Amino acid sequence: MDQVRVHWLWIPLLVVSLTGCPSAPPERLQAWVVPAPTAATATEPPLPSRFNLVSWNVHKQLGTPGWQQEFSDLQQQYSPHLMALQEVNVDPAQAPSMLPYHYAFGANLVQFDGHQSGVMSLAASPIQSTYLQLSAPTEPVTNTPKASLISEVTMADGQSLLMINIHGINFVTNSDYRRQLDTLEGAIDAHRGPVIFAGDFNTWSDGRKALLDALAQRQGLASVQFADSSGIKQFFGHELDHILYSCQLTPVADSADVLSQFTSSDHTPLYVQFDYQPSCG
Repeated sequence: MDQVRVHWLWIPLLVVSLTGCPSAPPERLQAWVVPAPTAATATEPPLPSRFNLVSWNVHKQLGTPGWQQEFSDLQQQYSPHLMALQEVNVDPAQAPSMLPYHYAFGANLVQFDGHQSGVMSLAASPIQSTYLQLSAPTEPVTNTPKASLISEVTMADGQSLLMINIHGINFVTNSDYRRQLDTLEGAIDAHRGPVIFAGDFNTWSDGRKALLDALAQRQGLASVQFADSSGIKQFFGHELDHILYSCQLTPVADSADVLSQFTSSDHTPLYVQFDYQPSCG
């Protein structure tokens, strides 16, 4: 039966977790791109053929000193070229500086104080285009959608890498969860070139994971495998965070890592290094 059984005790927890985070009309929720403050965009190098990626649900910690220190440490230790962040809080009136990155931000809700919460995609190379995809289904009680960002970054050979940064919708039926995935699959299907599909998929049930696996099989995407996955955020014994990639990309041997030393969020950042080739083997 295609239903999610929500225990009645979850409802107060859900309301408390989203206090101060009302819904906003879809026309108020738009993606915006911020170039790196010191960038000369026209002369910046494209994404290299070997690049590093981090995916991380930051649990609304972006503006806290602890997270900012970890962000700095992560840059120094791992030099990610791309980052997919979820649960990011920003003040649109004072856009944060995420040096040395260009970044795109898309919100799924606006708080009472005007701050927005959503997903952020960062790139060491200019972001050529980005699109905010809000889920058609909304979560109960708050009536808020979930946000995904569909962004493109140019590779050295001129091809475009498509990066989809997802925060999966919660507390809905499997059919509604599939509706969110189906919309994003349309962007993958239409793209000709390398693809990364990363984020907090909220795959907390066998049914949800099966829907994601079916999408990956249809689109020829593989999932990054981690030698020790024990640090990946779990719920009901299921891992929530994943990094999927297309056949033009190959994880560098032994590069995939769960960065458990970073503890500012309730999720752990996932890291991998990719090699790119223009065509599939």
